[in-house]
Amino acid sequence: MRKPSDCSHNHEGYCQISSDLAKIPVPIAEDACAACIKQTNFRAKNSVTCSKAIYQLNLVRMPIPQELLDCLKPPTTGPGAELEKLIEKTRRVFSWFCLGWLIPDTFYCGCSSTKTRMNELGAWGCLREADDLAIEILARWIKHFPTVRYIPFVTNILAIYVVRAVVNTSAKENQNG
Repeated sequence: MRKPSDCSHNHEGYCQISSDLAKIPVPIAEDACAACIKQTNFRAKNSVTCSKAIYQLNLVRMPIPQELLDCLKPPTTGPGAELEKLIEKTRRVFSWFCLGWLIPDTFYCGCSSTKTRMNELGAWGCLREADDLAIEILARWIKHFPTVRYIPFVTNILAIYVVRAVVNTSAKENQNG
């Protein structure tokens, strides 16, 4: 099995990506490499490589550029945020018929990681992974409401919601120029 530190960006024990971001050598760390390859933008500028650069800059007491700090903040807009709005609208409609309890509140569903992932993937990434995202959302929903697995076509309906969130995101981006 290949080690995460066998990355092509490992140059003599230093992470080339983090080193370029920090503008100083940043040593390889196995745990960081393992986390980096799990990122949406793996082996590139992502929250792991930025945090390694920030850590090294702190060690040598150098100022941290705002660009590195901004890299750690996940995007707050995108398909994930749009999907959250669509699900909330559906919950409100269900509430009119006393069925709002069928859909978990965002606080209880644990969907923030999926939302962030979708925002990072962007519109095209979400379209490519719509079915996988639908399965991931269904798995979380089953924890809240186990019998949802018996509803016909629920995965297809969730995939349609993901696609609709992408359409809404694209429309907003086109509207804003």
